Amino acid sequence: MINSCRSFLLGFADFYRFPERLLSWGGPFNGQVGRQKLYQALITKIATVAIIETGTYRGTTTEFMAGTGLPIYSVEGLARNYGFARARLWRKRNVHLYQGDSREVLRKLFAGKLRPLRGRMVFAYLDAHWNADLPLREELEIIFDHCPAAVVMIDDFQVPNDPGYQYDDYGPGKSLSPPYIEPIVSAYELEAYYPSIRSSEETGAKRGCVVLGSREIHGKLLCAVPLLRQHCKEAHITTNEVIK
Repeated sequence: MINSCRSFLLGFADFYRFPERLLSWGGPFNGQVGRQKLYQALITKIATVAIIETGTYRGTTTEFMAGTGLPIYSVEGLARNYGFARARLWRKRNVHLYQGDSREVLRKLFAGKLRPLRGRMVFAYLDAHWNADLPLREELEIIFDHCPAAVVMIDDFQVPNDPGYQYDDYGPGKSLSPPYIEPIVSAYELEAYYPSIRSSEETGAKRGCVVLGSREIHGKLLCAVPLLRQHCKEAHITTNEVIK
């Protein structure tokens, strides 16, 4: 507890000592303008009532998302990052920050504050993956168990047929790629969508992402977003047609 408190205070001080850290990863959504536009299109298209985020880090993307005025529930695992984000976002009354394991916090939130959101249009941005303990699959199960109408964006995910997008790979069975989420996609009858903008045209860190939504609830809505392309279409792209 003492070490956690100290880390929080150090992080809080870091906000004032190191202003250059305000633009972590080049800005919101890794400095990717295409991703920022995709986020804004999704928020509008699905009539979002609340935003869930795992992996606050230093709050760069959180602050950007807060501009919608929607309530945001964001979770950060590391106390020092949490301290930095608290200092940064304390004036944003629509942002609710939590520190801890993303799975535990999500379970508590859905049992409490987020309980009324079942069946509502919620946007979730998942970015809490960074080490061997990969919480992503459990995060997805918790979200779709409690909120079947959620639309989820996963950061650092492999984009099929566009190797210019970078993604996380933590070893066997822990690569953020289509096979990893296939059991979830199948169990909850979801569709997977990828950015239609080519990595060569994207800015910033060029990290990949995938968007998941219920086939029944969001199928027509997400298909109508020009910045997305459906995963099922990838099966018809041959090796010779791989995006350069």
